Amino acid sequence: MEYKAWIVVADSARARILGANKPSGSDLAELEVRYHPESRMKNGEIYADKPGRMQSMQGKFRTTAGQAPAHELEAERFARSLAEYLDKSHHRKLFDRLVLVASPNFLGNLRNEADGQLQKAVANEINKDLSHLEKMEDIRKHLPDYLW
Repeated sequence: MEYKAWIVVADSARARILGANKPSGSDLAELEVRYHPESRMKNGEIYADKPGRMQSMQGKFRTTAGQAPAHELEAERFARSLAEYLDKSHHRKLFDRLVLVASPNFLGNLRNEADGQLQKAVANEINKDLSHLEKMEDIRKHLPDYLW
């Protein structure tokens, strides 16, 4: 079924995609859940080499300080993957409007990864991490009266 709007409730490891046909969001329905567990892993679990150090060609170790931690890179990777999925779904006309609900960092990642057409579809951005809420009615309580 096609929905007028998709509401994406996400953090760096999970995105719940909800559908709604009414601006009030009274008819929210969960359509899909996408996971990226790598965003929750520690650096040492993501990379096999010792975290924070790497060996140079001369056999000396040097620090990787200043580079982004692995979980941040994984969050960016998930945002890129999610943005691509949303873009393809928008091109297939599965939704007209998009509402993004995410923590500040992940919302910024999504914004950076969205192309021009997907950005035009964004009707509302809500800077809240609601990803820990499981029930639709609990999520709805934390959203504005009108989603778009």
